[in-house]
Amino acid sequence: MEKEKVFEQIKKEMGEVPKPLENLASLDMNILMGHLEAKRNAYAGESLDKKTKSLIALAVGIATDSQSCIMNNVKAAKKNGASTAEIMEAYSVAKFSKSASSISGFASAMEWLLTNRGEE
Repeated sequence: MEKEKVFEQIKKEMGEVPKPLENLASLDMNILMGHLEAKRNAYAGESLDKKTKSLIALAVGIATDSQSCIMNNVKAAKKNGASTAEIMEAYSVAKFSKSASSISGFASAMEWLLTNRGEE
């Protein structure tokens, strides 16, 4: 598919073409197309509504510190019917989840520190 047509579709869905997607298209259109196909597949299922999917995507963007994903998914969540309160609740869950995963990630180091306390 031609780059301009792809950008038109992105603008229709998102209101704009995010700079990272623009850059990706300039570097490798095939990778961009794969990314857009993965998004279509993720949003194609019917068990979760689009608002919920947008809030999940937002939470992942927050947990991974992706500024462009955060902004794009806040806009998508609003477009898909999320209230500001729902967006802030998604932020709160993401912040907690990120904190909890850092505790889990540090678990082996904590065990080592506990085992080697006597060396201080």
